[in-house]
Amino acid sequence: MEKDIIKSGFIGLIGRTNVGKSTLVNKILKQKILITSDKVQTTRNRIHCILNTDSSQMIFVDSPGFFKPRNLFQERLNNSADRVIGDVDIIAVVVDAAGGIGRGDRFVFEQISKSKLPKILLLNKIDLIKDEKFKEQRKEIADEEIFDDILEVSARTGENIDKFIEVLEKTLPEGPRYYDEDTVCDQSREKIISEAVREKLFKNLSDEIPHSIMVEIDSLKESRTRSGEKLISAECSIYTERNSQKAIIIGKSGSMLKRVGRQARQELEKLFGNKVFLQLWVKVRKNWTKEESFLDRFGY
Repeated sequence: MEKDIIKSGFIGLIGRTNVGKSTLVNKILKQKILITSDKVQTTRNRIHCILNTDSSQMIFVDSPGFFKPRNLFQERLNNSADRVIGDVDIIAVVVDAAGGIGRGDRFVFEQISKSKLPKILLLNKIDLIKDEKFKEQRKEIADEEIFDDILEVSARTGENIDKFIEVLEKTLPEGPRYYDEDTVCDQSREKIISEAVREKLFKNLSDEIPHSIMVEIDSLKESRTRSGEKLISAECSIYTERNSQKAIIIGKSGSMLKRVGRQARQELEKLFGNKVFLQLWVKVRKNWTKEESFLDRFGY
């Protein structure tokens, strides 16, 4: 292969919510790039994460999971996931094999079945599988001949991730490097900060509240500490729909908000390699999940 010719392209990671797509990308890149949570709708944006090797550039497109929408915001998330299918070179469907392949997975299979693109099925969480029913489901899917490859992987332990990379490099077309070799993610610093704050909100709050949260960076500044260290300062607005939710997010005497800010700051300092100062504000915007202009503002 000539030096200037590599294997390159876009791999769309799709599947229903909470099957481990973001965890998989983080394991592939060997660093935490995407936020993860055991709650649904964690990923809200299409994010390009890049794996560079000497002979290839693989651009993983992580998208919101498929689910039944209940408002305009969720409809737009589903549309975003659906559009990924038409914008990539390879489709990789991720399922939670330990939880069993259900109607939600079958809906995803149906969505991609007519595509002529190469299709790979990743049976994730095999480290947790205890049910013999899994073997029957795997054979049934293989017999349907929807997928070109079926791989059993574990995003948590890394099992068979190398095999997945081998299959991708074999399948991708020849092409250019779309990103510089030192680029691992196409997200802006503002987006990375807002996602870190949102992840810690997901981690610390009850199931129903995170779906009504949006984080916006109001200002971002760079300066130096007295000792000369680089300092990133960000003011963040956390939007929610009701005053009762605002009170929970703030917590007694501000305890919850302080915890979220501390956890996000610690993670961002590791990621950026310098000091970070976060100032968090909680604001109520009623029914923002149904407000077109507000969703447009955030790119949904």
